[in-house]
Amino acid sequence: MTLGALPHMVEARTLAAREVTVEGTLQAARMPRLDAAIVAAVAPARVHAQFCRDEEGRYILKLSVHMAVRVACQRCLGPLELDLVSDSQLAALWTDEQAQQLSSRYDPLITGDETDLWQVVEDELLLALPAFSYHSDSQCGLATGVAQPDAAEPDETDAPARDNPFTVLAALKNEPSERS
Repeated sequence: MTLGALPHMVEARTLAAREVTVEGTLQAARMPRLDAAIVAAVAPARVHAQFCRDEEGRYILKLSVHMAVRVACQRCLGPLELDLVSDSQLAALWTDEQAQQLSSRYDPLITGDETDLWQVVEDELLLALPAFSYHSDSQCGLATGVAQPDAAEPDETDAPARDNPFTVLAALKNEPSERS
């Protein structure tokens, strides 16, 4: 399926009243905050935005975003490819007071007559970024000293028997008490 460009400014409430679905792609260059947080975009963001109304008449945006990005591994500083995925349900609201009364199943989207859809997508992708990004131990752990080589791990059958610290407790439990 070939997706076209994602519209920039939309009237979320009008689209929700008409139950419109919008699909498209968004380049990382159109999202400056995300572009600054990553090394590179592997592919543009794929966006599926379904506008609808819920049973209580709220204007809802069901947003699904997927984007492959490259970030720096915080352990070895090498490139690390991540798939950012976000599925959210946003309620288009006018004020913060409405947001405070919103059901927990929705995230608030405080907006005026027009909504910057690119910014909403960018916000969702920024929230999908992990706090810390690093390779697995097998990929960069050996080079940084975080992991030890597999050959150095002792075999359980070769390991000497270790004293069990609970044997002392067992011995104390089995001794006859000296109380009269």
